[in-house]
Amino acid sequence: MRSKNIFHSILAGTGALALATGLTPSPASAADDLVVGLLLPFTGQYAWVGANVQPVAQMIADEVNKSGGIGGKKITFVQGDTEGTVDAGTTAAQKLIDVNNVLALVGPTSLSISGSKQLIVDNKVPMVTPTAGSTILDNLCKTVCFRTVPSDSLGGRAIARAATDSKYLGGGKTWAKPALMVGKSPAMVSFEAPVQKSFSKYGTEVAETVEYSPDKPSYRSEVQQVTSAQPDGIVLVGTPEDSARIMTNAFQSGYQGGWFVTQDQTNDDFIKLAGAELVEGIYGLEEVASAESADRNRVFEEAYKAYSGNPVKIFGTNTYDAMNVIALAMERAQVHGGEITRATIADNIRKVANPGDGKVVVTDYASGKKALEDGKEINYQGLVGPIDFDEYGNITAPFGIRQVKDGKWTTVATVPAEALN
Repeated sequence: MRSKNIFHSILAGTGALALATGLTPSPASAADDLVVGLLLPFTGQYAWVGANVQPVAQMIADEVNKSGGIGGKKITFVQGDTEGTVDAGTTAAQKLIDVNNVLALVGPTSLSISGSKQLIVDNKVPMVTPTAGSTILDNLCKTVCFRTVPSDSLGGRAIARAATDSKYLGGGKTWAKPALMVGKSPAMVSFEAPVQKSFSKYGTEVAETVEYSPDKPSYRSEVQQVTSAQPDGIVLVGTPEDSARIMTNAFQSGYQGGWFVTQDQTNDDFIKLAGAELVEGIYGLEEVASAESADRNRVFEEAYKAYSGNPVKIFGTNTYDAMNVIALAMERAQVHGGEITRATIADNIRKVANPGDGKVVVTDYASGKKALEDGKEINYQGLVGPIDFDEYGNITAPFGIRQVKDGKWTTVATVPAEALN
């Protein structure tokens, strides 16, 4: 139980405020601090993303700093509030890069990446995003782009794979005539092409695709359009609020086919929002831990609960992995005598995360730091599974297929990563 002891040591070094809120801001950065930018929405409709990510990042930074820092330097954070929009995200990225001179970024999200991507690439700032499944990142760059969340390409493939194979539907009936409804926002349209292409790959063409404008009070016309194709199932990509309205309109129109929703709706809050009766039987997608990391996830959940007072929320495990990768890349750069710069961090990310002959498998910062100081090379294994970055910084991961049964989400199957190749 090495990891548990490490988490306990983290807790021993954190203050009462962190225990109470889990949102303790970093103190002002000193000149020699290792400054990391949090390029996330902290205000607006998606403020919950920043609220989910920041305390986990701070938890890892606390561990690093309590152990003496990296070469004696502490990790501190600067927030860049994207407000969940492209324009604000571009402004926030510009400030973090040019004014705050951050060494690395945690973020951005799919909501704002289209505006900040070129700034990040041109300024060669290593980014490890725990939230952006956007297909923009599938082949954006090979040097500074990394993520610890699977691409929407894989998510879309997982939905199509499950909907066309009853063993992933808990024995449920497969879909022969699917339709797709997608909200017109960057984080949602990213699913459109992967879902369409994947259904076709598995031998079933999407009968109708409807893009809709978010935040409308009613979706009767869009529902009429999609149901006119007489689908036996609808993949619905949208916010929980819009999804609830669409499903209500579809129910009122007499639609009796199936539903498949994405990660944003696959939670208890959506059941409460939409009503248990309305969503009974629908399927949902969620990222799950690999079998190898299940025990470590449970330890992390306990430690995070003690640290923040809250349960781990969406993107929590992805953030744990993103921050460990950044910290270990900094550590390796320092151990090997180099300066800790944007370039050396980017150069060391794959060196601490990807497999290789003779590498020591580590699962947290402390064990990775010790191995590096002992002159060994390391292969970081994360909570979401192996963090093995491909040439564009993408990872693969399994997906859980859930279904609402008796008013509660129940996991009915897991689509392994190898089934999505």
